[in-house]
Amino acid sequence: MSALLQAAACLPLAWAFAVASVSAEAIRRAARRRAPAALPSGEAPAAAPGALRVLVVRPCAGPEPHLERTLRSLAGARLSAAARCVFAVADAGDGAFPVASAAAAALRAAGIPAEVALTAAAAPNRKAAQLAAVVARETAPFDVVLVADSDVDLAGLDLDALVHPLADGARPAPLDAVWAPPVEVAPAASLGDRASAAVLGGSLHAFPLLAGLDPRGLVGKLFAVRAPSLAAAGGFAALTAHLGEDMELSRRLLARRGARGSIAAAPLVAPSLAAGRALRDVIARYARWITVIRAQRPALLASYPALFFATPLIAALALLAAPIAPAPAAAAVAIAVASRVAVAAFAARMAGRRASLLAAAADACLADLVLGAAFLRALSTRTVVWRSGRFTIDRRGLLRKAEA
Repeated sequence: MSALLQAAACLPLAWAFAVASVSAEAIRRAARRRAPAALPSGEAPAAAPGALRVLVVRPCAGPEPHLERTLRSLAGARLSAAARCVFAVADAGDGAFPVASAAAAALRAAGIPAEVALTAAAAPNRKAAQLAAVVARETAPFDVVLVADSDVDLAGLDLDALVHPLADGARPAPLDAVWAPPVEVAPAASLGDRASAAVLGGSLHAFPLLAGLDPRGLVGKLFAVRAPSLAAAGGFAALTAHLGEDMELSRRLLARRGARGSIAAAPLVAPSLAAGRALRDVIARYARWITVIRAQRPALLASYPALFFATPLIAALALLAAPIAPAPAAAAVAIAVASRVAVAAFAARMAGRRASLLAAAADACLADLVLGAAFLRALSTRTVVWRSGRFTIDRRGLLRKAEA
């Protein structure tokens, strides 16, 4: 019995080693991906970039902070392909409509064809419905659809890194889709903003790190997809009942190709200027993400306590084991805390922030609390409130209107 207790007391140390190893590998892959050569189709396509026709779609809803800046930012991005931009707005009464109209005029003045499309999207997933409506109304041919959420600042971004790997003639073969890991860069205006930035720029859930661990991932904040691949996957219209339309699109693209590697993360990040959120709304947001995992990829659900907010759990387990095995318990806490702070510091750097060790530790604590609360909420209910609608999510990840 004593030997069993001693072995059990070493479990926190083994867990801490495992998390530290995964964290180190995520950092290594993220650092390597920052180099353009790390993109599987990183070479420029054989065809001239200008021969590509890119449809840029920016779904909008409401007068978000910094909306005018972000919608006009395409003029400051690098995109050598021929592009036209469509701002998707539900109706003329939407608060985003006048801003989008002014931004379209500014882009046209800069030589970029741009317009506002009224989509009247009424499906459960309004973003997917907006994207589907824009694609359906297009009469001019296009080779690539580039989707950028309305809070993403495109100024200074190399959008060619998203588009070039999709072109015919790209080597070793054209990809189906390329996405940019999102980070939040706006100064925190609330505790919710600070908490969200801590998750996306101070945890293993930071998408620049997560991109290297999950080759099936695709985050829809900023991504480009080949038009033929999108059509073969059913188009955006097939995604309007899914909460995680980006994850479902990834699943369909990979299932169609039958091979890994048809989706890749680009060697850049998508800077979001989202701001002004309450803490409860941020927790609800990440709970929705985890609910998507629960519905669509349940095998990954255990990764949240095992990896993403493991440090406080390891520390608690080590505290219980300390009377039996004090040295392994202390080592477990030291390894867990050191690797967690290293992840927070590196994720902050990937997000373009300079974080001291104290700030990284604070981000780590806040991110772990948010993810833990979101995880418990996602486990407790399949009902979510999203864009003023109340939905339940079935086992296939489909949204159903919930009873009041």
